[in-house]
Amino acid sequence: MNDDGNDIAPTRPLMLFGGFGAAVAVLLGMLGPHDGAVWRLPQVLESRAATALMAAGYPGLDVQANGQRLTLRGIVEEERHIAAARRAALSAAGAGGPWAGGVTHVDATGVSVGAFERPYAWSARREPGRLVLSGATPSDASKTVILAQAAESFPSVERIDEMRVAGGAPSPEFTDMARDAVRVLAGLNSGEARVVDAQIAIIGDGGQAAVDAVRAAFETPPSPFRSRIAVTIDGLDVDHPELQGLNLANGDAGTCARAFGRLMESNVINFASGSAAIDPSSRQVLDALASVALRCDRFSIEVAGHTDNQGSREVNMDLSRQRADAVAAYLAGQGVARSRLSARGFGPDRPRANNATEAGQAANRRIEFNVGGEP
Repeated sequence: MNDDGNDIAPTRPLMLFGGFGAAVAVLLGMLGPHDGAVWRLPQVLESRAATALMAAGYPGLDVQANGQRLTLRGIVEEERHIAAARRAALSAAGAGGPWAGGVTHVDATGVSVGAFERPYAWSARREPGRLVLSGATPSDASKTVILAQAAESFPSVERIDEMRVAGGAPSPEFTDMARDAVRVLAGLNSGEARVVDAQIAIIGDGGQAAVDAVRAAFETPPSPFRSRIAVTIDGLDVDHPELQGLNLANGDAGTCARAFGRLMESNVINFASGSAAIDPSSRQVLDALASVALRCDRFSIEVAGHTDNQGSREVNMDLSRQRADAVAAYLAGQGVARSRLSARGFGPDRPRANNATEAGQAANRRIEFNVGGEP
């Protein structure tokens, strides 16, 4: 009782209960479904370390977390970059320590100085009876992961390893992207997966379920990656009805030339006036052209620029070449093999309409595609 004779509830049991409740709340917070949860900590630290490494200029290093300890593997260009990459990973998620939730230790013994490749290219290609893996990987550990996925996904075919270790990968998630590309490629009837710098291209043919799996895996890849999916469903290109009836997977150069021609019959690639800057309105047709080029770059592809006869011939020759270069660069940026692409400017020398009218001049300002034999 207090001085007024009123009862006062005992406080000690409440304090004990309050302390117990706080402990339960802390425990639930550590185990709950959020980024701070103990069970998600390695995944979160890997992600934050990858972001920190990219910001510091070391996107090509693999990151693996074991609890709050990170292991880095890969290649850098100078010895001093090893310590710098280690510092970036160590401070990626705060000060560290078992209760602070950050990184407590970074093992960088798997990082070495070596050669870089630019562009950074890797591919997995299905051929009759075999799978060919070629191009650059960031580390021996990365190669091991990719080869293990190949063995799991393609157990009954010969697997050819032509991969090499080199620096310059666009992201610490490169290995995950390559592994997933091998996995979805196995579901297709034919095709190839490529990673060129940050561009992922999946090319081939398969059933609806296999194509859905490709889209689910690569339609929205993590930054900085972007994707180009050029896959037909049982031989049909459902995204481009004008290409129906053309077998771009096994057809000859003439078939591929007809595909380019069909797309350009009703489409125009627009540029800023007097410039080689591609107008944003042409994005859709360029993406359709990239889909054809990806499936046809076993042949040589010449991008030809043409102008009307207005102005000096010298200026028009230069402008037509610059515009052809811009289109070829766009296609290469979508994963088309750069070695198969060439660009030429013909200026006003090959008109297809009379330059005496504005309509004729407009028809002569064009981009064409010439497909040759296998180089």
